[in-house]
Amino acid sequence: MRTSTTPARGFPGMGANAPLLPPSNPSAPQPPAAPAGPVRKSGDTWWERLRFEVTDAVTSGALSERLIRASSAVEAPITTGRRIVVLGTAGGAGTTTVAALLARLLGSIRQEPVIAVDTTDHYGSLLQYLGAARSAPLTALMQQFRTQPVRILPDAVSNAAACGNQVFATGRSDVPALADAPIALQEWTDVSSTLSRFMSVTVVDGGSSPLSRHAAALLATAHAVVLVSPPGNPEASKAASIRDSLAKEFPDVQQVPAVVRSRQNHDQGTADDALPFDRHLASGGTLQLKRLGFRSRIAATELTGKALMAANRA
Repeated sequence: MRTSTTPARGFPGMGANAPLLPPSNPSAPQPPAAPAGPVRKSGDTWWERLRFEVTDAVTSGALSERLIRASSAVEAPITTGRRIVVLGTAGGAGTTTVAALLARLLGSIRQEPVIAVDTTDHYGSLLQYLGAARSAPLTALMQQFRTQPVRILPDAVSNAAACGNQVFATGRSDVPALADAPIALQEWTDVSSTLSRFMSVTVVDGGSSPLSRHAAALLATAHAVVLVSPPGNPEASKAASIRDSLAKEFPDVQQVPAVVRSRQNHDQGTADDALPFDRHLASGGTLQLKRLGFRSRIAATELTGKALMAANRA
């Protein structure tokens, strides 16, 4: 697949050293207008924004250069459609947040079709994070693929919700929380293979049970898995144990660890590449890249690049 060669633009608010990023595709479906209500918080406070500007100036644009390099990794050429599964080590680890960030950044930077699939039950919030205007049941998409020919991109996304910037989404909003109805291996193999014919990347929110049979079906066709965990030594040990188990069961699936900080644990651990606590992400609602904190944008873009490169090695 080819990457976009559209002239680039700067990341708002970063001054003269702004890194260059591709603009949005004006012909792509756009997300619905945000409903009336309070304005979502910016990811950074005014003090954090000032500190970033000063630090970036003192270090001769080192932070801006990191974002440029990270964006270049996201734009790198890939082979066929790649499939990335995001799994959490526990509920509330940030799995859906990471899946939404990956999908939004891939669609924004690569300018190619991306689909985000929420495979959790009806409590899943991935479509909400991406600003989908309607529910888009995965069961309807699967039924369509079984019964109708899928020849072109509009066929593949007719039962998905358009979220703007070439991002589409579908989920299991019609599956009750207590149904205990994991996706079957064969039906997921069929639908994921079809999606990969039209999507540069399929991003899957697999939930917080990485060793379950539900996750096993998703990983059977995955190129890479992003394992999301909170910071701290106990969580790091748990994540390492899960990674060992997944490596034995799925040796061909490339693994990418991700640490996500929350308001409660933002000062724990020492990982420099952890996704920092971000006020915009914590406020809920539709994810808007322009409202991310500067360090959040860098960390999220670096994580997206790592996940895509890992998937491309598979």
